[in-house]
Amino acid sequence: MSEIKEEILEGEKLEEKIIKTFEIASIDDYVRYLKSPWRIIWSNLLAGIARGIGFILGVTVVLGAVVWFLAQLVDVPLIGEYFQAIEKSINDYTESTNYKQEFQNMESLLEEINTSLKR
Repeated sequence: MSEIKEEILEGEKLEEKIIKTFEIASIDDYVRYLKSPWRIIWSNLLAGIARGIGFILGVTVVLGAVVWFLAQLVDVPLIGEYFQAIEKSINDYTESTNYKQEFQNMESLLEEINTSLKR
């Protein structure tokens, strides 16, 4: 009978040790995270937004540095003409991709929809 009690006590000690280990490792938080699909979706959405913003900021900084560097090289003899042509093509491209008119059209369309819904 005492052997059974000793085995039960050892099992309880082992169980307590496992529970403490899980608490230290925060396994319960991870399991709760995996059981909640909305938490997974939300965290992935935020991670995607952060990656997108980081990508946009990075591209902006790199392209700005390239344009600045090319502007500095325009004054160098012989190769300055080539860099001036490259800088002009980059500036033309950035001006051609200006979506200001499309945004204005979209804004006026949304205002029309809003006024028609208010009637």
